Amino acid sequence: MSFKQSSPVKTEVGAMTLNITVAARWLMAQSSDFRLTTQAGVAVSESAQKQVVIQYRNWSGLLCYTGVAKWKSHDTATWLGTALTHKLGERSPNDVIGQILDEGSSWLGSVPLTHRRHTFTMITYERAKPNVYVISNFERPNGKSLTTPADSLFCTRVRPRGPRCIVTGYSPAVSQQQSNALKDLLATGPEPEMLRDAVALASRESSSRARGTVGEQCVVAHLCPDGSGEAHVYGNLSAEFLPAMIKSGLNLLPDVQTALGQAGVVGPQRLVGVTWTASEKDVSVMLPAFRSLPNQTGSGWPGE
Repeated sequence: MSFKQSSPVKTEVGAMTLNITVAARWLMAQSSDFRLTTQAGVAVSESAQKQVVIQYRNWSGLLCYTGVAKWKSHDTATWLGTALTHKLGERSPNDVIGQILDEGSSWLGSVPLTHRRHTFTMITYERAKPNVYVISNFERPNGKSLTTPADSLFCTRVRPRGPRCIVTGYSPAVSQQQSNALKDLLATGPEPEMLRDAVALASRESSSRARGTVGEQCVVAHLCPDGSGEAHVYGNLSAEFLPAMIKSGLNLLPDVQTALGQAGVVGPQRLVGVTWTASEKDVSVMLPAFRSLPNQTGSGWPGE
């Protein structure tokens, strides 16, 4: 999705992301690419954050988006990081969804109807049970998309038992064969890394069918029933990528930047991956890893 430039200093761009979510009782994974484009289809960023890791004492989740990246003074990535940040404490998945529905509908209402198509997808394990929340003003995971977007966001929840594959964003780019292959793989009970790699390769292959709106590079994260998980960046990035990461309401990004500075790290950095331990009442850990852009020695793609 892309938008016109209304002034020399403000660019309205879209994030017609390809979000692939595969989910079952025993494992889930979610992908998001990094590209932003203008109305003319020109890529203006290959390092945009469209997926956020969320961790609380009793649950963990992944939240991604597709649709409106920027509109006038609004920046969706910045807004999402701010909306998810609060004083140290607990929120439930319903709390997070309620805030996105209310505040998201508010700013989305200022976007012209012709461009007003937006979807968030959040996955969680709550008491070890999988949930996929599709929060959109036009997409439904169980039915056809609305021809005319609704005035506000609405939420559809899917509680998968057997393997499901839910694609949001430029969904025609993902073939039925690809979707079936991912479900078949998930049905075998694969190692999380194997599932992440398969989703990443499917996203890269599909990008060539997305009319330039989806980049080859992507981030894929998996989530386990105990709340643990890992995110991995596939492909080298051309610009700094230091994403927001939310732990018990705190955005870890400022601490990461401080730690990099104290370690004497200079120059642009990009996330390689982040792991987090099981959600527990007492102790849990989220550990990111970074690499300087000039020292990107590996692409992260399997076999490369």
